[in-house]
Amino acid sequence: MTKAVVFSVAFLVASAGAAFANEPQDPVAALMAVADGIEGNSEASDYFDEVLLTSIYSESFAQVYRMAALGDQLLDMGGEMTGQDEVIVSQDPCEMKDLKIVPRPAKDKVTPVEVFFDVSSCWRHDPHLDRPSLLVHVISENGRYVIDNFWNGDYDGGRFETSVKAKFAALAKRYVDDMLTSRFSPE
Repeated sequence: MTKAVVFSVAFLVASAGAAFANEPQDPVAALMAVADGIEGNSEASDYFDEVLLTSIYSESFAQVYRMAALGDQLLDMGGEMTGQDEVIVSQDPCEMKDLKIVPRPAKDKVTPVEVFFDVSSCWRHDPHLDRPSLLVHVISENGRYVIDNFWNGDYDGGRFETSVKAKFAALAKRYVDDMLTSRFSPE
């Protein structure tokens, strides 16, 4: 996906502001609009463009991602920490089809949103449209709905340890711990 398209989608999301996120599925739809435009092996940073971080993600998710990205940058890891495609989770996806975004009843101020899509049938793989490809937790923050966390597999009832947010936090912590104990040398 070209940066211009990402910026256009991000600008649309940001300019709509609070009016855009009137429904829990709205920030998820914005994320999937970015994912739908990606062809081939994408860079995850497109999903986490600064405009998107401030418009469709919670403050907590954005900060955790920024810490992981900073660790990646400072340690010159070349995207090892944040360069994976956490949304599509495919190195060579087919064109997206059969996208379905389904909000579920809110529980404890979290609205689970299930996302179904096919990016594998062109390779003759079963896309497993009977179960969600992504499970997103949406919360209300500052008067609008935002993505607070998501799972691209192993949801296990919303167990935090298996989430993308937890993955970013664990990666950042691991590198900080390694630097503190001198197990990691940036040279």
